[in-house]
Amino acid sequence: MKILYILPGIGKKSGERYLKSWLMEPLTIAVLNKLTPQKYKRAFLDDRIETIDENTPCDVVAITVETYTAKRAYELADRFRRQGKIIVMGGYHVTLSPEDAAPHADILITGNAESIWAQMLADIEKGSYKPLYCGETQLDYGLPDRSIYADKMKKYQPVSLVEIGRGCTRKCEFCSISTYYSGCYRHRRIEDIVAEIKTCKHKIFFFVDDSIFSDKAFAKELFTEVAKLKITWTTQITLDIARDDELLNLMRKSGCKLVLIGFESIEPGNLKQMNKEWNNKLGERDELVRRIHKAGINIYASFVFGFDYDCEKSFDDVLNFAMKHKFFVVAFNHLLAFPGTETYSRFKSEGRLLHERWWLEEDYNYGRISFTPALVTPDKLRALCGKYKHKYFSFGSIFRRLPALFSRTKSPILHLAYWTMNVLFHFEVDKRIGIPVGENLDEAKK
Repeated sequence: MKILYILPGIGKKSGERYLKSWLMEPLTIAVLNKLTPQKYKRAFLDDRIETIDENTPCDVVAITVETYTAKRAYELADRFRRQGKIIVMGGYHVTLSPEDAAPHADILITGNAESIWAQMLADIEKGSYKPLYCGETQLDYGLPDRSIYADKMKKYQPVSLVEIGRGCTRKCEFCSISTYYSGCYRHRRIEDIVAEIKTCKHKIFFFVDDSIFSDKAFAKELFTEVAKLKITWTTQITLDIARDDELLNLMRKSGCKLVLIGFESIEPGNLKQMNKEWNNKLGERDELVRRIHKAGINIYASFVFGFDYDCEKSFDDVLNFAMKHKFFVVAFNHLLAFPGTETYSRFKSEGRLLHERWWLEEDYNYGRISFTPALVTPDKLRALCGKYKHKYFSFGSIFRRLPALFSRTKSPILHLAYWTMNVLFHFEVDKRIGIPVGENLDEAKK
C-alpha cells in the first residue's frame, strides 16, 4: 500500500510565484511520515512549489487542511477520489468543522493523529476502515522524519521548525488553537527536542508553539539544555513573560533573539471583548516591552483589527506604539472568524457574517473581510490594514528602526534577518492583497 501526503497551497495570483514568506518547511508532513509504519510506501507533493497530478500512483491520499487551504484541499481530494483513491483528511479545519470536509473524504481525522494513525492505516489495508477517527493529544512521536521532503528543502525558508508542545492555556475568543486544545497545553520530552535540534540543517530555529511558556518550569529546564547547543531561535510568547527575570535571562542565554508577541490590540475595550483583558492587568505595557528589549531580545509584534472598538485612530495608535519601540517587524492583520471559535459563533448569531463559509466562496481572496465590523466598513478595514503595512515597511521606517536593532543585538544573523524580513514584507504588501484563495495553483509556475 502506498500513501501520498499532500500539503495544499493557499493560492496565488496568475502568472506569479507562490509567496516566499509562506514557504516554511511542512513539519506536519514529517511527523506523519514518522508515524507511518515502514512497510508502507510513501510520497509527498507540496502544492505550494510543484504541480499536483491526480494520476500519481498511490492507494491512499492524506491531506492536511487549514481554513485558508480548505477550498484547494477539497478540489484536490475530489480529483483523486474520482481516480478511486481513498481520501484521508485531518488538521485544524477538519477538527473544528468536520461537516465541511466530510463530503470530500472517505476518512476524517479529528484531533491529533499520533494515537490513531497506524491503526487507521491497518484498517485501510484490511478494508475495514471507519469514516471517523478521533485522536488524542500525544506528543511521543520521537523525531520527525524529514526525509520525505529532503529533495525540496532548498525551496523552503532557511529556518528549521521544531515543535516543543501543543495548545495554549489562554482562551482568547478569536483563537482556533484555544478551541482546538480546550485551553490545555502539553509538551514533548526534552531529550527528543534536543535530539531533533541536533539533526536539523539550518542554524536558525522556530519553535512553533503557540504558547511555549504555558509550563514555565518546563520552559526553564528546556532553555538550560538548549543553551548548550549554541543555536539561534525564535518563538511565540505572551507579554507577561517579561515579569520573570530568570526566564528572560535563560531565553537570552539559550539563543533566543526574536519573539512573536500577539498584542492583538492596545484598546482596553477590544481586549475585554476578545477575552484578553488579562493583558491590561500585567503591568505597564511599555515597561514590559522595554524589559524584553533590554534582555537583547527583539519583538515581532502582531495586532488584529476589526474588533468593535476599532476605527482608523486605532491604526494610528498602534503605529505610534510600534514606532516608539522600533519593533523588528509588525503584523497589521484583520480579524478572521474561524469556524468553531467564539468569534465565529458571535458574529453568526448577530448576523454579521457576510458568508457562513467564507473560505469556500468562489471570489474570496486574501485580505477580504468576511464580516461586518462595528465602526468601519469591510472595505475600509481592508484598506487600512494595507495602508499601515505600507507605512511600517516603507524604506524610511526600516532605516529609522535600524539603530535600535544595533543597540539590542550584535548578532550578524539577526541583522541579516532584519533586512531579509523587512524588505520581503515591503515588496509583499501589495502581492498578498487580493490573492485568490484556492486558485491558480495548477499553473506550472510556482
